Amino acid sequence: MLRVVNVIRVPWSSAAFLVYLGGLTILFAIVALLSIASDEHGAGGFVLWSALLFAVLSALAFLFKRTGHFITAGLFAVSSVAAFAVLFGALLDWLGWLPDLEDGPTFSGFRFWLLVLELLTIVAAAVALQIFRFPLLVFVVAGATWFFVTDLISGGGDWSAIVTIAYGLFLLAVALSFDAGGSRIYGFWLHVVAGLTIGGGLLWFFHDGDFDWILIAIAALLYVALGDQLMRSSWVVLGAWGLLQVTTHFAEKWSDVGFLGFFFLFPFFGDDYGERHEHMWAGPFSYAVLGLVFVGLALLIARRRRDVIPAAELI
Repeated sequence: MLRVVNVIRVPWSSAAFLVYLGGLTILFAIVALLSIASDEHGAGGFVLWSALLFAVLSALAFLFKRTGHFITAGLFAVSSVAAFAVLFGALLDWLGWLPDLEDGPTFSGFRFWLLVLELLTIVAAAVALQIFRFPLLVFVVAGATWFFVTDLISGGGDWSAIVTIAYGLFLLAVALSFDAGGSRIYGFWLHVVAGLTIGGGLLWFFHDGDFDWILIAIAALLYVALGDQLMRSSWVVLGAWGLLQVTTHFAEKWSDVGFLGFFFLFPFFGDDYGERHEHMWAGPFSYAVLGLVFVGLALLIARRRRDVIPAAELI
């Protein structure tokens, strides 16, 4: 069980948004730089650059923690965990122990050293969480654990989807226990990973015909209801995203035109944009109806929460 003493709570503010945006931008830049380094240098050079980057990021994380900038320190800790995973993977590749990841499915067979890399990434994230108490690291631990478990006991395809759904349900139970124990800050990210894994598994099985997408719509509404019941917005967000995917499926089918192409290209190219279809109005109309559904759900949730939170604060 994760200790929850002195957990860093991140209140919403302009400064918090900018530091999050900056930290995540640095993370993506690091991934890009390491990708370039792997192409331009040999295996040994890539290990050296990865080690240097890991050392710099770790030093920055501890420096900001020491000076009291705990959010910034936590974000650098997240980047340092990613750098550690790249460093260990580069070392395995240098030694010739890392299996070829370009061929075959993501989850394919028993690949010992890859499993070791995944497990050590979990350990590194857990250690960083213990040191920095930064909630986003819970997301890293939970996500990396899903990947490790799925890779360990499945070989891709339907079985991996089943394992993913089972893991999500297990994580939901863990998240509820965190909520009951007074650690809702850590529980938030557990709910996020639980929602993503359950929803991802369901989309694997149900994404072809109209009936499949109707089932996804029902699941999305259940997500919204669960989020309302638990007062966890992550489930509502994921449910809304699911409803958007369902609407996109039917809008493109009824109007026989891609929604993104319709809205982003048509206004600029006018009559020259492809062939006009008989029911092009069906796409925008579908999204207008969905917007009304979203508003209705918001009003319903606000009405249910009036005894807890003023309705004006909800909508």
